[in-house]
Amino acid sequence: MIALRPIFVEEMPDFTAIKNGELWISHKYRTVNLRCPCGCGRLTVLSLHPSRWHILFTGKTVSLYGPTGGSIWANSGCGSHYLIRNNVVEWAEEIEPFWHEEYSERELARMMATSPPPRTLYSKIRDLFKRVL
Repeated sequence: MIALRPIFVEEMPDFTAIKNGELWISHKYRTVNLRCPCGCGRLTVLSLHPSRWHILFTGKTVSLYGPTGGSIWANSGCGSHYLIRNNVVEWAEEIEPFWHEEYSERELARMMATSPPPRTLYSKIRDLFKRVL
């Protein structure tokens, strides 16, 4: 179990000041920053926006929720996939690298308010199997 310590700030520090186990939150800039909990050291930056990420703060703990149900995955580098619930990192299933490209294209299209690119044959088959199972 990896516990994170939420740190609420007005302005984010320099990226080099963010240490493992810290969850930096700036409501002013609507941003959450943390180091990847796998230990690779990569910085994760999440945008707090109604269509992106939002925080549930109970007064003691922080949970993150987002467009993919709240899972965070590094779509480059280590490929970690996890959730943050009540200050704790909950590891999720590994995501195959070829899903990253399709997801990235769809997210970019959604953010640019255009229609998403046509679905790939693989995604159609995957969705069919999800419904059957």
